[in-house]
Amino acid sequence: MRSYIRMRRYAIVAMVVGVVAGVSVITVAEQSQIEKPGGNSKCYVCHPAMKTEELTTVHLEMDVTCDQCHGESTEHMHDEMLMTKPDLLFGRSQVRKMCSSPTCHKPAGERQVYGRQDHKDPDAVDAFLEQWTGRMRPNGRNITHDSICTDCHGTHNITKPLNTAAEDEQSQWITLFNGRDLKGWNPADDASWTVKSGRLSGTGSSADDKDRSLWTETVYEDYLLAMTFRATWPIHAGIWTRGESSPRVEIFESGQAVTGSVLVPGKGLALANLREDLEDRESWNTISIKVQGDRVQVWLNGEEIGIVRAVGPAQGKIGLYISKKGDSASSELTVREMLIQPLDKAE
Repeated sequence: MRSYIRMRRYAIVAMVVGVVAGVSVITVAEQSQIEKPGGNSKCYVCHPAMKTEELTTVHLEMDVTCDQCHGESTEHMHDEMLMTKPDLLFGRSQVRKMCSSPTCHKPAGERQVYGRQDHKDPDAVDAFLEQWTGRMRPNGRNITHDSICTDCHGTHNITKPLNTAAEDEQSQWITLFNGRDLKGWNPADDASWTVKSGRLSGTGSSADDKDRSLWTETVYEDYLLAMTFRATWPIHAGIWTRGESSPRVEIFESGQAVTGSVLVPGKGLALANLREDLEDRESWNTISIKVQGDRVQVWLNGEEIGIVRAVGPAQGKIGLYISKKGDSASSELTVREMLIQPLDKAE
């Protein structure tokens, strides 16, 4: 009922604006009449960005609406406090299986999951991968050889995506981890950080209780960072943004806060991520960080967590951190890919 009242309020405001301006406009009420029954208008009340989002519009043209994937979600629609989730949500490890249904994207032969070979235009797929593999898309997703559907096709996030369009599209991402050794990193003082099977691994198994950090040899100022990782739980790890006195982006679970939270040394958590559904503990995750001036902005798997402003060093080394205390004594952080793009200094 409250959603219906809110829609009526928007419609009245739109009609008044049209009369005052003396121009021809399509009001919310008229738009509701234009959209055929069974569309997504009820979802657009709270998620207006979905009107133009690629996955939503393409599916709507084929009469595939939001509720066909996410359920009717009646309680979610009527919860203006945003405490009730939709009936169906999908983690990264579930997306391929969900899309590969017999009525949607049916894989050929006996395969259960829709794959690269099932696309209608293989040449276009090859060209796309040649352009984007190892780089971050504007939706904040890093493209790899095993990217999922939503990494390549649109954003499909209800929050504002990572906007790299404002940056120079010709800017090249720099690989911080070469997949072979620790070149470019200050040597660790023990066996906590190693390279095995082409991946960087940090372990929390040690006889002492000291925390370990692995630092870049290069000092950075403003930058955009993307790291694809997985972890064994429980774990307490993170990414130092500009040295040990700078904000640290956490990979952990602490009470209600989870991965993507930001710790400011000496002050505690300045940003707490409460959305457990963004993290896939069974597979790979991509954490993206934009450091510019005194601002630290964080995304997890393409969805924005938030922005922190904190006084700290204007430049410093980037560090990977893992704790060896308490429940994290047998944890492991595995990094598959780590890319950085230097940015111009903020005005």
